[in-house]
Amino acid sequence: MMSDLNLGNSLFQGYNDQNGLMICGYEWGWSKADEAAYEAGELHQPETETEHTFANRARHYGEQAKKWRYDNAVKKWFELWGHPLDENDLGGAFEKSIVLTNWAATQGNQIDNKNKFIQPEHIENFLYHIEKLRPKVILFMGSRLMDYLNHRDVLPRFKQIVGEQTAPLKVEQKASDGTRFKVRFQSFEHCEVVCLPHPSASRGLSDKYIALFEPEMNRILSDFKTERGFR
Repeated sequence: MMSDLNLGNSLFQGYNDQNGLMICGYEWGWSKADEAAYEAGELHQPETETEHTFANRARHYGEQAKKWRYDNAVKKWFELWGHPLDENDLGGAFEKSIVLTNWAATQGNQIDNKNKFIQPEHIENFLYHIEKLRPKVILFMGSRLMDYLNHRDVLPRFKQIVGEQTAPLKVEQKASDGTRFKVRFQSFEHCEVVCLPHPSASRGLSDKYIALFEPEMNRILSDFKTERGFR
């Protein structure tokens, strides 16, 4: 069954239900602004499902989705890497191939315990989504997520699904006048993994710095499109 998956956009058969591009954070956000909007009755959950891509979650959630910092930052990054997302209607094949999820099925606005996400229930949640969706590319949004992936309780089971490692974990930093965030890359037989800074919670992170990774990210995204037969 796919209905029990913890996703932030619709599934499209033949696009992101298998072999898609997974955007994966820690857990679902619940900022202080969200809490205040909820208490004021300004945060609305749609009563009926409307098909929607990550690029256009407003189709389902309404105008409030256009203000979400996390989504807007990630969409800007795709543009900086030379692969802008079509936010009109359902977009094209590339937009439908993207699936938004999180390592854990929980919700919060801060991470007090760094070991929280290696608790068994969260590991099981992540691996269940990998098994069901079998993504070709995973973009982790948060620096610790690559550490969790390589944890002794996770990596062996992950490799059973996506194949053996073909390129070891590599850490890249770019020359910059600002904070030099680390971006991590790791390759497996059937999956490329990239671990990026958290889009909306990394202090000092600039679009200019993210744009410096265009060569690496353009290659990964272009290879993904070619392999999937997308333009």
